[in-house]
Amino acid sequence: MELRVALASSDGITVDQHFGRATRFCIYRLTGAGWEHLEDRYNTPACAGQEHADGMLEQTAEVISDCRGLAVARIGASAIDVLLARRIFPLVLELPVPEALATLEKSKLLSRYINQ
Repeated sequence: MELRVALASSDGITVDQHFGRATRFCIYRLTGAGWEHLEDRYNTPACAGQEHADGMLEQTAEVISDCRGLAVARIGASAIDVLLARRIFPLVLELPVPEALATLEKSKLLSRYINQ
């Protein structure tokens, strides 16, 4: 099984977006040679201010449904529940993209998907 992850990033350089406010997810795939950037997926954010619609959290999760890992700057409990139900494991990693990818690769939660 191939490991794909999503990074909530406004600029493709740093993981800097809150899951519920993310407008863009950078999608990466782990290969034998390292991480390969596949695409950027754009999203309509679920949160407006302090309010969000649970249906919109589901819609955001659908945007990254083929990914097993997610790096975000922040995430709320409701969003974590939505993601875990889809077997997407979120980590709060407000880091530059290369460091976030290295941390995801070392994650024990995702290790079962590596080299399958």
